[in-house]
Amino acid sequence: MNIERWRKIRTPVWEKLEQLLTIIDKNGLAGLDRQQLQDFGRIYRSVSADLSRARAMNLGAETQIYLNNLLVRAHNQVYQTKQNRWADLFNFLWYGFPALVRKHILYTALALMIVAVPTSVGFFMTMQDVHFAQLEVSQGHPIVSDEMWDMIEHRKMWTDAAQDNSAPVSSLIATNNIRVCVLAFVLGFTFGLGTTFVLFNNGLMLGTVFGVCHTYGMADRLLAFIAPHGVLELTAIFISGGAGLLISRSLLFPGRYKRMDSLKLVSREATGLFCGCIPLLLVAGMIEGFISPRTDLSVNIKVIVSMATAVCLLLYLFVPREKDSAHRA
Repeated sequence: MNIERWRKIRTPVWEKLEQLLTIIDKNGLAGLDRQQLQDFGRIYRSVSADLSRARAMNLGAETQIYLNNLLVRAHNQVYQTKQNRWADLFNFLWYGFPALVRKHILYTALALMIVAVPTSVGFFMTMQDVHFAQLEVSQGHPIVSDEMWDMIEHRKMWTDAAQDNSAPVSSLIATNNIRVCVLAFVLGFTFGLGTTFVLFNNGLMLGTVFGVCHTYGMADRLLAFIAPHGVLELTAIFISGGAGLLISRSLLFPGRYKRMDSLKLVSREATGLFCGCIPLLLVAGMIEGFISPRTDLSVNIKVIVSMATAVCLLLYLFVPREKDSAHRA
């Protein structure tokens, strides 16, 4: 078969499907007349066969991705209604996101390592010389801010005032954590340099703050603060960082694909990894705003909260589950 001739013959059909989808996107299926509806069903089946043929003939990735995206759009319009949106969100969070985490666990583990190494370095360097914490990572911005340093020196936790303003603090914390995860994810497009910097910088700051607190006898208070929300918050950062590293891998090592084609192949799953972290961050933000800073709660209660979130998170992410027939439909 002459591949170029076949592609030239079939291209008008693909463009016709794209035109029909444009109408549906604007007005729904009700925007098509009877003839267009018949054409839509016929062309959809025809393009499905074209995709199978394109894969069998090993056509370029660009053509295969184009046809696959067309079919996904068409399938969603036929089988997905507005009433299914909440069900779709549930299915993604309950089935899709945990499956993505398990599939790309090595990238999450790599992100964890990029955080863990500078955390250890920051802690031990500070233990050797507490003034390491005053090292500026950028002009005018030391690892530990002057304000935080002053509070630690006076044996005060900068988090104590948060318990009197739990609601606004919870919102602020969730927003800040989402910002860190967005940076770790989006900066994957810098071939991993930006993602690595964000993870490294957060790890260095965490370890250094622990070192300073340990020097002034406040490590136990810092641990009591971090314990309740830390499991969820750090896991979300690791997964988002892993999503950024997945994107960077597609750009650095595209294999037999062009870089843009390689990026397209992983972008959907990488975005899913990031989006699935948002509910984790919202829950972590609520815990950090309403439970973590409370001085009237014992350390034991905070440890129990930490252990409970860890167990629930492990069960959620790593216990495989299959959709029942109702969810498949």
